[in-house]
Amino acid sequence: MENILREYVGFIRAFENSLKIKYNTSKNPCTIAGSVFERKGTINGIDYWFHGSGCTAEKDSVIYAYDISAFVENEIEFSLWKFSEFIRTHPKYSLLKYSSEDIENELAKLIDKGILSWLVIMGRTYKTYRVVM
Repeated sequence: MENILREYVGFIRAFENSLKIKYNTSKNPCTIAGSVFERKGTINGIDYWFHGSGCTAEKDSVIYAYDISAFVENEIEFSLWKFSEFIRTHPKYSLLKYSSEDIENELAKLIDKGILSWLVIMGRTYKTYRVVM
C-alpha cells in the first residue's frame, strides 16, 4: 500500500507543479484556482476541477481526488473514499480487488509507520488522512 500511496502523492505533486510552472507561481494551485486560472480545465492530458479546499484530477480514466490542508501549507489530505477511488480506477491496482476494509487496514499500518496521520482539529480526530511523509 505504501507504493500505491507514493504513486498517488507523486502524481498529485507533479500535477500541481505543472500548474505552478504554467502560471508562474509558487502558491498551491488549490489556493489560487478561480482567480489566477479557471477552476476547471486540462493540463498535460489531465482534466481537473478544483472544489472547496481540494481538487479532482483525472488522467487516462484514473481519478486522483484530494484536499489541501487549511493548517499546513501544501499538505495533502484525503478520505478513505477518495483513495479508494484512485485504487478502483487504476488499471493495475483495481486488479488487486481491495475492499474498503482492506484499504483502511493498510492505511492504518501507514499511520503506525508515520507516513500518514489522522487530521486532528482542536483535539477532535477526523477520519481524514494526512500525508506526512
